Amino acid sequence: MTNEFIAKIEGHGQLEIDWKKGEVDLHVFEGERLFEGILVGRTADEMAWITPRICGVCPTAHNLASLGAIENAYGIKVNQTTVLLRQLMNCGQMIQSHALHLFFLSLPDYLGIDRGTELAVKNPKAFADALMIKESSDGIVKMVGGRIVHPMRSVIGGFNRLPTRKDLESLLEKLKRTEKAVLNTVELCAGIKWLELKVDLELVALDDELIISVSSLNTKKRKHSLINDYKKDIEEEVKEYSTAKFGKYKGKEMFVGSLARLAINKNYDEKIEINFANPFYNNLAQGLEVLYYYNKSREIIEEILETKLDSEIIKPSKNPPLYGIGSTEAPRGGLYHEVHLDKEGIIKEANIITPTVQNLTSMEKSAQALIKQSKNRSQKEIERLLIMLIRAYDPCITCSVH
Repeated sequence: MTNEFIAKIEGHGQLEIDWKKGEVDLHVFEGERLFEGILVGRTADEMAWITPRICGVCPTAHNLASLGAIENAYGIKVNQTTVLLRQLMNCGQMIQSHALHLFFLSLPDYLGIDRGTELAVKNPKAFADALMIKESSDGIVKMVGGRIVHPMRSVIGGFNRLPTRKDLESLLEKLKRTEKAVLNTVELCAGIKWLELKVDLELVALDDELIISVSSLNTKKRKHSLINDYKKDIEEEVKEYSTAKFGKYKGKEMFVGSLARLAINKNYDEKIEINFANPFYNNLAQGLEVLYYYNKSREIIEEILETKLDSEIIKPSKNPPLYGIGSTEAPRGGLYHEVHLDKEGIIKEANIITPTVQNLTSMEKSAQALIKQSKNRSQKEIERLLIMLIRAYDPCITCSVH
């Protein structure tokens, strides 16, 4: 039996490896943070302020999911300006997170360095690109949300302050200047020889009101379910060695995040070969998504500039359902927030399912597959590869113990 602490991930996790049985348990031992309980008794407008504190890496995604849940509970349909600005804010969130993970956590394994800061010496051009991309993505979130983390301008029904046309034009010019850095990042990721692994997983991503899934071994055959059925289709299991729950999609180990989104949406240059049955390729998928969300950011800004900004904050309908589900694609995959309100707008019940919870079961399955497919490697080498594998998933442990 071997216990390996996993470095360079968000939060604290540990692998317990049983070499005789070829089994791996992923121990998450951070204390439960009980955000769902914290929300009970609070007012509806506090939800989108409280849930981003679950995580400093993906607070924007929690903000957007909470707003969606509350607005559905109040029967609110936001205007097009709000829709576009929220999409833009989420693009910034995606690029922020992916750039941070790639350059400072996962790619050092492949570039012959121990930590991201060593990139400044090993490859100063790539390091400069990383800083430029991070600064630009921070600029997107700050311009729309009011600050880099924990948005303060996005509120129920809209925004309490809109960016000016001058702000938008300035950001667009900044993104144009960043284009080369983004293309360099895609080239860097596409040039890496990723480790070999083959795992049969269910790749799952969101599309409007649908949850779409494909098999990692056959991405052409799609299955669909409704987001409103998320609690029925995404089963959470409690394990004695973890403070986080483990998720499955309709009884099968699921993979959410960049690799799943690319398998389902095909929003990348398909000349670049991706093995969707290999979790290590999730890092290549993140690099490709940096380019996708960068281009999407530019398109959204251009669309906003062609229209008149609408600052109206939409009010609740007269007879709202007082129950709502909000969902969004966070950097690490589909995020679900559910809320039940009383007539005074006080939260009676809340539920949250985060991407890392959904990925934990497939991490264990992938780890066991790696052991079985590494018969000619030493135990020490397999331990190193197992830790790289967990990093490839880009887990967010604090989200998992929300």
